[in-house]
Amino acid sequence: MGDAAPLSRVPPPSALCRGDGLWLLLPALRLPGVAMPRRGFPAWSLAGLLLALCGPPTNPFEVALEGTSSEVGYGGTVLLNCSTSCRDAGAPGGLETSLSKEWVGRGPGWLSIRLRNITEPLSDIFCYFSCFGERKVVTFTVLAYELPQPHLAISNPNASCNETVAIACSSAPSWPPGLKLRLHSSRRPPQPWAEGPVHLELTAGEDDDGTEFSCEAQLSVGNRTLQKSSATDMLRVMYQPQMDDGSCPPSQNWTEGQDETLRCSARGNPPPLLECTKDGEPFPAGVPRPVTRAHAGTYHCQATNQLGTAVQSITVRVHYHDPDVAVPVLVVVLAVAALLTALTVYRIHYRKKKIRQYPLQERHRRLALEPPRSGQEGAPLSNGGAPP
Repeated sequence: MGDAAPLSRVPPPSALCRGDGLWLLLPALRLPGVAMPRRGFPAWSLAGLLLALCGPPTNPFEVALEGTSSEVGYGGTVLLNCSTSCRDAGAPGGLETSLSKEWVGRGPGWLSIRLRNITEPLSDIFCYFSCFGERKVVTFTVLAYELPQPHLAISNPNASCNETVAIACSSAPSWPPGLKLRLHSSRRPPQPWAEGPVHLELTAGEDDDGTEFSCEAQLSVGNRTLQKSSATDMLRVMYQPQMDDGSCPPSQNWTEGQDETLRCSARGNPPPLLECTKDGEPFPAGVPRPVTRAHAGTYHCQATNQLGTAVQSITVRVHYHDPDVAVPVLVVVLAVAALLTALTVYRIHYRKKKIRQYPLQERHRRLALEPPRSGQEGAPLSNGGAPP
């Protein structure tokens, strides 16, 4: 009889059914207490029995399906790749879908297709592989979203001043649902997002002229937020010409010899025609020109469009100085001052001289009137003359 295998070397029955290739070792095993004939009983009989009890060897594998995107716009395209970890290079596999597909390529354990013109809102794509008789299937879901183009409507894009204007922002239904809209204005605070059409009414004023409006749409798809915007439209407000002290100052100061400009402008829609005159002659505003004293005076400006007329008067003062006249005037003033000083000095000197001569003349007059004294006849006079 052959040698029996020691009990410590015999694996438990559960171990015989686990692992890859262990069942191939069964012909070399001999259980204790079991006589194995040398002839007539094949060595593979016990292995066949264990194989029948445990089944075929296990071969775990996985199947993976990946795409460029799980959300795509209506009519878009997605590329899918399916692969398996099966060690059988010839493992059969395939891909099933109701969408239009185009094969890109395939090889051992992988295949690739391209889905075109996806218009179904939700589509499931199935990829499968069979490995040693075991089949596994994985699913990939594609969402074809539809974000429609929002629409902007202005009741009267060319409104008159103080006219009521209605502005609407709307859109066709989206897929998936949940589309939100808002009205955007270049001169007003942004409005909050809202579901359904958005409306705005305003009384057109001068400040609203030239305001731009647009309609914006927003849709959440998966982890993304998609947005679209309508074309921009402008609101024009028609109003008559306007001129005020800011655009057309009523008092302006110019300097002789410098280049000055008559400052005046008008606003209005349609843009008004501005005409300025002085003494009935045209004098265009905004044109620099050298200033003379003749430019001082009053100017009349008039702005006109199809809706009315506005007028404004401007007073211009010209500042000047004449350096050629200053010197002669100064010379004359100095000469007159010198003449007056000379006359004053002469008058003072003449007065003092007269005061000194007056006592001497008075003394002579008195002596001439006094009679001669006795004993003094024939005496010479004090002035040296002979007696009469």
